[in-house]
Amino acid sequence: MRSARRAIAGAVSFAVAFGCLVAAAPPNDSATPRFVIEHAAGTSAAYVELVRNGLDAAYELFVTHGLFPTFDRAVVVRILDGDMDGMGAEYLDEDEEGNPVPIIEIASREAMSDAADEMLVSVSLDDAVLSTTAHEFFHVLQDYAALHGQGDIEEPAFVEPLATAIQELAAPNADDYLDAAIDFLRAPDDAPFFSRGYDAGIFWVFVLERYGLDAIRRVMAASAAADGARAIDLAFAGDGLAFLDVWAKFAAAWATGTLPDAAARAELAHAWRRETGLAGLDRPPVIAVARWEGRPLVVDHATEDEVAAPLRLSYPYGIDAVSIHVESQDPLAVAIDAATAVDLRVIVVGRRDGAFDLLSLSSGRQVVITQPDRYAEILVVLTRGEVGSGAYAVRLAPAT
Repeated sequence: MRSARRAIAGAVSFAVAFGCLVAAAPPNDSATPRFVIEHAAGTSAAYVELVRNGLDAAYELFVTHGLFPTFDRAVVVRILDGDMDGMGAEYLDEDEEGNPVPIIEIASREAMSDAADEMLVSVSLDDAVLSTTAHEFFHVLQDYAALHGQGDIEEPAFVEPLATAIQELAAPNADDYLDAAIDFLRAPDDAPFFSRGYDAGIFWVFVLERYGLDAIRRVMAASAAADGARAIDLAFAGDGLAFLDVWAKFAAAWATGTLPDAAARAELAHAWRRETGLAGLDRPPVIAVARWEGRPLVVDHATEDEVAAPLRLSYPYGIDAVSIHVESQDPLAVAIDAATAVDLRVIVVGRRDGAFDLLSLSSGRQVVITQPDRYAEILVVLTRGEVGSGAYAVRLAPAT
């Protein structure tokens, strides 16, 4: 866990709560320094400097250049001397007048190093600190936005997932958001998207790459006016996109191998296979396999698990994939049977020579593939909106 967020009412004396500390000199001589760093006397000067540099880099990235507003007082940063639940934490305290005081806690050098070593992706200590300080400082910005009606920290979908993605901007060599993404990559249909936590950061990394940091600012502001998918609809209205459209683009990028950080994802997939013996992570998990032999066929049950349950997108914005092995050159019509009211996005991908071609991405229920034998495999990827049960079937037939 990267961050443990909590609210503390009333002023708390850090010296009383955590013992005798040393307050490091502020990073500049201005009347209101950005950060005041407190640490135990035994903390190395090099580690304090590493933390300070990470915080300053995050401030420059998000406030100076990204133009996110923040508190007009220093953020108190406490480097802890023992174990903590995660690599960092952020919360708001209060001063004697009841004004909010942002507090960041950072794990000790030893705890930070140990946490980085436990990740499946390779993360250096320097990158772990750079990533953690950015994550926690972004929580400060989220708190400020929420206090001023420009954000919502009550809806989990707009807190940890956004801060986890932000790590990638600050520490692009860390790719540590992928460690949290394992739960999503191995089971994207296992939980509602808007109840996910850190593992949903991978979607927001995609959004950052495609739409920039301003998209995150728009989403934060929209989350104060609407909930769930409606907030993202509002944020992308100027682009003519609903959340389901952006989500389908993300699913298509995953299916075609064009999500960010391909090398790091390959490393993660290799480590995952080594640790568990399971394949996957490099594309949406295949729930059913069929063969196109030139004859009509209906795929309506899972074939890749012991239960063989009827095909169903269990939650809105879940992602399923059906793999079709091509054994005929006859033109193929792929049709999706689902309730008319269900808002579907259907992504069709062809695989040949280890590469993937995006053949279709639409809300249509049928796709015609005139030369299916160009591909060793055709992958049908589906996701849906919030109406209906999610039941569906994939119908294969000769195209006429």
